[in-house]
Amino acid sequence: LFVPSVGWGAGKVLVMAAGKLVLCVAGIWTCFFAYGILQESIFVYKSPSGEKFKQTMLLLIVEHGVSALVAFLIIALFGQGSDQSWWPYLKSQGIIACAQCGAKFSSNEALKSVSYPIQALAKSSKTLPAMLGCLWSGKAITKLQWAAALGITLGTAGFSMSGKKKGGDIEASPFGIGLLVLSLMCDGTVSAAQQGLRGEKKPLTPYEQMFMTNFGAMLLLLPAAVMTGQWQSGIEFLSANIEILDEVAIFAVCSAFGQVFIFLTISWFGPDSNAKITTLRKMATVLISILWFGHSIVTEQWLFVGLVFASVLAEIGEKLLGGKAKVHDKKKEK
Repeated sequence: LFVPSVGWGAGKVLVMAAGKLVLCVAGIWTCFFAYGILQESIFVYKSPSGEKFKQTMLLLIVEHGVSALVAFLIIALFGQGSDQSWWPYLKSQGIIACAQCGAKFSSNEALKSVSYPIQALAKSSKTLPAMLGCLWSGKAITKLQWAAALGITLGTAGFSMSGKKKGGDIEASPFGIGLLVLSLMCDGTVSAAQQGLRGEKKPLTPYEQMFMTNFGAMLLLLPAAVMTGQWQSGIEFLSANIEILDEVAIFAVCSAFGQVFIFLTISWFGPDSNAKITTLRKMATVLISILWFGHSIVTEQWLFVGLVFASVLAEIGEKLLGGKAKVHDKKKEK
């Protein structure tokens, strides 16, 4: 973020930058707070007969389809294309689409076996998928990142196990935890693949990437949903329970515009600022879910929540201090 020193022109730039930052934070937090609440609401909903919505693939097809449509409209109406063929990028974007599809499917499917706060806690850190991405890129991991990853892992595991032992209503099955691990591995693959795209001489625009990723994921899910019967059964469930159609529609729209605000943040302030905004949002979502749905939390679980939050804040602090050190070193060189 450029901070001007003096002068009316400099002050105007600062005010504009501050306004952009407020817009990005408000957009990301509003869209994904609503997204998280609606996601949990859809999976805990029960029809009059006691049946729950189980068609994860259909939900993701709607989500990815709406996101692809929004990205396409932005490209077409606002000239956000790179004016080049997408053909050379099909392989890399295909890998990202597959990994993103796997991450979304696993995390949503996990909600059938774990409570939302556990899912949000497990995915509240960028360190875990980044570390998994390092298996591909060979990038070094700091000691504090190892410590933060351990703290998040122990905190999430302790949070779920203490709920089962001490009478809290937030607990998780081993299968659900396994799905969250798979989701984090897919997130790591997405992170590594996107990092590789930054080295391209003429990269795709963010909204081209958004379109190709979401459209590709939708194409992958469609035949799987039809073959497993989730397409037909999901449509039948939604037709019979139209009261949650609004939630599904708003859920998909929030996802699409949340991605738009993420790309705006990356474009204006860089990926590090975006990571801090989204990480803090995920942490706050845990607390909102607990309060909104009235989850019963025992004392030990609050301690484990504190451990996860402290670990996440430690890694954010390391990035902030590291960024300041780099700026200081550059000033010395000048």
